Amino acid sequence: MNVRLSTAFAKRLRYSTAVLALVAMGAPAAHAQDAAQAAAVDVEQIVVTGSRIVRDGYEAPTPVTVIGVEQFETAAGPNLADYVNTLPVFAGSINPTTTNATISNGLSGVNVLNLRALGGQRTLVLLDGQRTVGINLSQLVDINLMPQSLVSRVDIVTGGASAAYGSDALAGVVNFVLDKEYVGVKGEGSGGVTTYGDRRNWKVSLTAGSAFAGERGHFLVSGEASHADGIPVNDRDWNTQGRQFMRNPNYTATNGQPARLLLKDVGISNGISGGIISNTALRGTAFGPGGAPYQFTYGDLVSDPDMRGGDWAVSNVRGTEAGGGLISKEVSQNVFTRVSYDVTDNATIFAQAAWAHNYSYNWCCSIEDTGSIRIKVDNPFIPAPVLAQMLSLGVTQFKMGTMHPDLPINAASHERRINRYVIGANGSFDLFDDTEWTWDAYIQMGISHETNTAHNAIAYPNFPRAVDAVADPITGQPVCRVTLTDPTSTCLPYNPMGIGVNSPMAVDYVEGEGERNFRSQKYTQDVYAISTSGEPLSLWAGPVSLALGIEHRKIAVPKGINGERDRAFGWWDGNYQVTSGSVSVTEGFVETVVPLATDQDWARSLELNAAVRATEYSTSGFVTTWKVGATYAPIDDIRFRVTRSRDIRAPNMEELFSAGGGGSPGILNPFLGGITEIIVASRKGNPLLRPEKANTTGFGVVLQPAFMPGFSASIDYWNININDAIGQIGTQAIIDNCFEGNQDLCSGITFTTDKHITFVSRSPFNLVNQIARGLDIEASYRMPANELISSWPGDVALRFLATHYTKNYTSNGINTPTDTAGENTSNGPPDWRWVANATYTNDTISANLTARGVSAGVYKNSNVQCLSSCPPSTSTNRTVNNNRIDGAVYFDASFAYKFAVGESAAAEWFFNVRNLTNKDPALVATGPGGYGYALTGANGRFYDVLGRVFRSGIRFTM
Repeated sequence: MNVRLSTAFAKRLRYSTAVLALVAMGAPAAHAQDAAQAAAVDVEQIVVTGSRIVRDGYEAPTPVTVIGVEQFETAAGPNLADYVNTLPVFAGSINPTTTNATISNGLSGVNVLNLRALGGQRTLVLLDGQRTVGINLSQLVDINLMPQSLVSRVDIVTGGASAAYGSDALAGVVNFVLDKEYVGVKGEGSGGVTTYGDRRNWKVSLTAGSAFAGERGHFLVSGEASHADGIPVNDRDWNTQGRQFMRNPNYTATNGQPARLLLKDVGISNGISGGIISNTALRGTAFGPGGAPYQFTYGDLVSDPDMRGGDWAVSNVRGTEAGGGLISKEVSQNVFTRVSYDVTDNATIFAQAAWAHNYSYNWCCSIEDTGSIRIKVDNPFIPAPVLAQMLSLGVTQFKMGTMHPDLPINAASHERRINRYVIGANGSFDLFDDTEWTWDAYIQMGISHETNTAHNAIAYPNFPRAVDAVADPITGQPVCRVTLTDPTSTCLPYNPMGIGVNSPMAVDYVEGEGERNFRSQKYTQDVYAISTSGEPLSLWAGPVSLALGIEHRKIAVPKGINGERDRAFGWWDGNYQVTSGSVSVTEGFVETVVPLATDQDWARSLELNAAVRATEYSTSGFVTTWKVGATYAPIDDIRFRVTRSRDIRAPNMEELFSAGGGGSPGILNPFLGGITEIIVASRKGNPLLRPEKANTTGFGVVLQPAFMPGFSASIDYWNININDAIGQIGTQAIIDNCFEGNQDLCSGITFTTDKHITFVSRSPFNLVNQIARGLDIEASYRMPANELISSWPGDVALRFLATHYTKNYTSNGINTPTDTAGENTSNGPPDWRWVANATYTNDTISANLTARGVSAGVYKNSNVQCLSSCPPSTSTNRTVNNNRIDGAVYFDASFAYKFAVGESAAAEWFFNVRNLTNKDPALVATGPGGYGYALTGANGRFYDVLGRVFRSGIRFTM
């Protein structure tokens, strides 16, 4: 593809380059700096170190955390993300335990990293410094699809990275670095299981690398396959206690009681398995096997759709097949191959191809309905005793709710496939008085295919037609009312009153008569990039380093296919819509490191780091990002660092072009006294979105005391202030704000004439402001083991990392501003996340013990916790009887033993345990209303929900 720059873009790029050149050439003079720090950038060897110019993680102005393969190997999970997400700088990442109850968003089973709790879309994930195609419209990168057995380390740059690495790096960069020079053969075979005997999994991998053509060429191939069973029924003890929020039925604005109660033994009051009548004098009449009626016993506190006590265990769905599963089934395979050849001593060409496939299947829940089905008196399925009561009481119709036990459990499968091809070249040349420069150029084509399928969802208008049954005037048999006026209708009557009362044909009709609830879509990403780096001149303090480059990429979504009923939003969930659109991006960057002082009385070293990037988007025009940073070491033992940057994130394809989608959430309708209703809520794109702009500030100190060799520590403050942040108001928030008088939001709601809600349209927009703030702490110490015990060989390594989230503020100009730091739900990060590990290694064995912690938190910072004398409860400040969520500390352990296999091979047996003490997660209650009663009562983003997990296997090299 021929990449052409606009005249305006080219002028701005030249201007940016000139500015940095003046900064580099106009700095005052000093001595030469350390040779290792002055080394020119080798983009192929070290891609991410906080900048495009190589620096040690502790020496860079922007903090960098480096995780090596040895640390990954201590994890009890088979996926790299299982370990990476334990790092405190990640908060709220998507993983298979957090998405198992989702159907319509298509994200079940994925592993998406989330730095700073700012969202996966603000974390730029790279593979060897190169972009990789996303799995969906949001362009999210799924770690499941990485060539994991080839990863040698992961570099994590936290904040201030847009100028060096481009859009989407607003929160930072995660770069998976591959071992592209591997020689030999290595492999792994491993398996795992939980202490409960479920989530059985296995993984096999094989990698081979060899030189050819007299060492001028190198060939590499790697393949991997893994399988992990899902857990369709979450019957862990902690999930079966009926712990949930419910509305206090005795609350008034003046009686001092809390409006919401967190209680145990809470179940559904108007939607039990076989069905229950929820209004009229027949309220509480329930239906069992064969449709037999019985009287349901309500608890002492009832506030539809929830109640405490009574027959709560009968109506409870958590811990049963009807409740949400615990984790999805995962099947993955990937193959990566690369060939390179040194065409000269200073130039190498390469080509690589990768294929990855992932399949997931998740179990959401039963098809819940809490009191919205209307049954008329002429329905022939009404049991005779109930019909007699209706006639004697003059009841012409009633409403009922049911878990639809005759229908299969609602589920979804998602298949994702990625093909990625890269060709490129790199090398070096001499310039500027024989200084060596390196260069790198590549062309990438990425193709991603995604197929989402919802299983067992009820279809519209089939379902409302099927439950509106009457007796055929000729045969007396139950038929759909619609067939009396439309003899061509294929409708079959469906009986919601009872268990085991419907035929397979009736179930098939209700579920769409074999129609697929699906979407298949293709995404492409083409990238063309070239960069170079070197040392154009030397000053009094050493050589000036310079890196510059240009990149063009195009992300496109060709038109996909979906079902006819999806296009009409005719399913209970799914309703997958297809989208088409494209975005082109052209950008250029310049970065420099200028030494200002070396080996002075007042400074061991002083360096300035600066970068600027000019970017032009086809959808939103031109933007500039920049970074200025400095490091100052008054003595060898201590180093100070500071950065200030302007970072951006342009709207992604979903935010711009999404044609909609979404299922049928349960909402509370305040226009009708807070009743629960099942509606359709659609997410649609907004092509008028502007890029987010963030001002990022960071400063910190690094300690490496000479009196304690092997010890390093750092503490860094960071503040990310995002203007025009892109966000979306939730369905319930749109309804509540409309009810409270916001007419702009009412325009997105479809009402019936009697104020029932049927549809809510949601679109993203540029929020007013979002601020994230906190502290990162890191310390490591490595020493010979004989300093502890004189007879021990090998080394001991200690490492501690912690992040303190002090602010996560959002103000959208509509709702009251919120700060979710310290909320241990999915809304925000906890106050503290930390991890500490101790490792012992020698030539034969290695052992590791890790402790992971999350601090206690709350449900909402805005909640008012009280038992009596409570103020009036509002939508902004809800009064609750309990607002606390417990913290947790988990312990992991690993052991590995190395042994020889013949004369030319070696092997290692390993055994890893996650959550050594089998600690239950803190209970994170759901509700009130909606589908809270079906969701897992824990937060898999921060807590272990599987229990103790074992993994063992063999690694070998030849």
